Amino acid sequence: MENYHIALITKEDEVAIKKAEEQIKQETGKEFIMIAWEKK
Repeated sequence: MENYHIALITKEDEVAIKKAEEQIKQETGKEFIMIAWEKK
């Protein structure tokens, strides 16, 4: 994991992540939570 770090996300990033989580829930019926790692 040397090439990654915990992502610093903006409000826009957060909205996009929440949208993706909701889409996954609708398609699978399961709730997943995304953890944001960012490439250095």
